[in-house]
Amino acid sequence: MQLVRHGEPDRFVQIWVSEGTGEWVRRDGTVGRAGRVTELGLGAGASSAAELAAPYLADGFVEVDDDLRAWVVVQFPTRDKRYDERLVDHATEWLAAVLDERGLGYVDGYDRGKRGGDGRLVVNLYARVVDAEAGCEAAMAALRKGRADERRATIAHRPHDGAEWAVRYARTSGRLPGDFSI
Repeated sequence: MQLVRHGEPDRFVQIWVSEGTGEWVRRDGTVGRAGRVTELGLGAGASSAAELAAPYLADGFVEVDDDLRAWVVVQFPTRDKRYDERLVDHATEWLAAVLDERGLGYVDGYDRGKRGGDGRLVVNLYARVVDAEAGCEAAMAALRKGRADERRATIAHRPHDGAEWAVRYARTSGRLPGDFSI
C-alpha cells in the first residue's frame, strides 16, 4: 500500500509484509528521496494494512490513484534483440528499485518498435509516477547506478491526462538524431 500527502514537500508512506520475515514493514519519507525503512515488529496476522494506514489517513495522506499518475519514458536506440532484452531486464530492475525506494511509483512495461517520427527502432521503458520531474531524475539515477550508458537514453515525461511529452534528459550520444517521439 502506498500513501501520499501533497504539500511542501510531498510525503509518502509505503506499508507491506516482508517476504523474508513475514512482518509488516514501513517506508516513509519525502517523495523523490530515499525513504527510511522501519520493521514494525508485527506479524502479518496481528494487524491489517488498513489498521496500520489509519493514522496516516487521518493525517491527510491518501492512497495513490493510478489514473492520476504521470508517465515517464526512458527511450534507447536498439542494437539487436539479445542486447535489447538484456537492457530491458536490467534497466527495468534498476528503475523499479529506485522508483520504489523514493516513493515515486513503478515500472509499467516496455515496448520495442519504430519511433513515431522517423521509423527508427527504439526500446521504450514506461513508468507511472506521482511526480514527473522527480521520476525523470530517478530514472537517470537508476541508469547511472546500474552503470548503463545514460548518454544513449532520452528521458521524457507527461501528465496523466496530457498528450505531449516533455524531454527532461536528451540523448547526447548514439545513432538516433532528431527529436524525441513515441
